[in-house]
Amino acid sequence: MRRTTLAALALVPTLALVSCTPAEAPPAPAVDTALEAETIMELDSEWVQRYADRDFEWITNLHAANAVLLPPGADIIEGNTAIGAAWEGMTEVFPQASWVPIMAKVSSSGDMAYVYGRATGTMADGTELPMKFMEVWVKLDGEWKVAADIFNANVQ
Repeated sequence: MRRTTLAALALVPTLALVSCTPAEAPPAPAVDTALEAETIMELDSEWVQRYADRDFEWITNLHAANAVLLPPGADIIEGNTAIGAAWEGMTEVFPQASWVPIMAKVSSSGDMAYVYGRATGTMADGTELPMKFMEVWVKLDGEWKVAADIFNANVQ
């Protein structure tokens, strides 16, 4: 009996270690990439209206602080403040512009996405210029922000 008691006591430290092992963390909730893509498409569509309304503060804030804009025929524009000013300046070239996102693809982690689509810039004389665009979006503090934007004309 004494041996049984000693054997049981010898197991106590092992059992204590096993009971102190942290439980496995629950799996992270799955990202609904379709819902996130829909959200980005809606933001992109709202951006069109904000451009028409000349709401450049909203456009500035839609961009991440360190975003980049790669406009046609110009150098890279860095930072959301400079990008907002660039969008305001675009109204001189394109008093009217519209774009339609075709597709948004969200990463499985739900923190990055890209969007592409077609655009039309209407110049002051009424000439319409068909274009295309691609944007990279990042999710920062629970909000989608544009991190990179490039567009160019379909002219040959």
